[in-house]
Amino acid sequence: MQIVHKIDDLNKALALKFSKIIGFVPTMGTLHNGHLSLIRAAGKKSNFIIVSIFVNPTQFNNKEDLESYPFNLEKDIAILKKEKVDLLFVPEYSELYAEEIPVNTTFNELENVLEGKHRKGHFKGVLRVLNIFFKLLKPNFVFFGEKDYQQYLIVKQFTSLFFKNIEIVLCPTIREENGLAMSSRNSRLDLKYLNQTHKLFEVLLFCKNNFELSKREYLEKICFKKISSFSHPEYFEIRQSNDLRNTGSSDQKWRAFTATKFGSVRLIDNIALN
Repeated sequence: MQIVHKIDDLNKALALKFSKIIGFVPTMGTLHNGHLSLIRAAGKKSNFIIVSIFVNPTQFNNKEDLESYPFNLEKDIAILKKEKVDLLFVPEYSELYAEEIPVNTTFNELENVLEGKHRKGHFKGVLRVLNIFFKLLKPNFVFFGEKDYQQYLIVKQFTSLFFKNIEIVLCPTIREENGLAMSSRNSRLDLKYLNQTHKLFEVLLFCKNNFELSKREYLEKICFKKISSFSHPEYFEIRQSNDLRNTGSSDQKWRAFTATKFGSVRLIDNIALN
């Protein structure tokens, strides 16, 4: 596995791989089995796998959240060396953003609900860094986890407008044995919350098992109340899978989304309902 920090070195490495099918897995490090599942999915569709590790400041709307985000590059490198990764890109903020050629993006409902509503500017920051990565790496496939479903929808629309040759691939959420969606933030959970986190997935399953579109608002309130009994929820909403609208018909695909805090650690999750 080649490890690259500088853009000049990246360009030299990629110049030798012009005929390769590139699979790209963008990460912020603190790797877990969810990330590894994306890398393995990349291996099935491409013959040159690039992983990035970059904690992107522009997607954080909370300075304390950025400063407390877990990071252990040495451990991550050891993990990646055991996988079929060809190139690890670990850029510096100043050099990476010096490459930025901004694009104007507005995705209306997609970016103004759920995470977009509660984390102002988050998705604009995500798209800023992906815009740079996509121009530098020119990947054929990019892999995202289902846990970040709203991000997937926005990035997919973004590439359809600006990077038509890139295919965005959605991969299933990987969960702990107790059902908790794997996340780098899980490593920051206090011990006293660890025996409570399984309840979040249980509420999502309750929603799935009791889903009727005519009872959407009632079910949202019930599930929000259930989550309030063991954590501090920001939202629990049922929305269409394809555009995140909360209106539609029962023959459309629906999904439940939630964000909650266990102490200072904010976690998100979602589940397909039908």
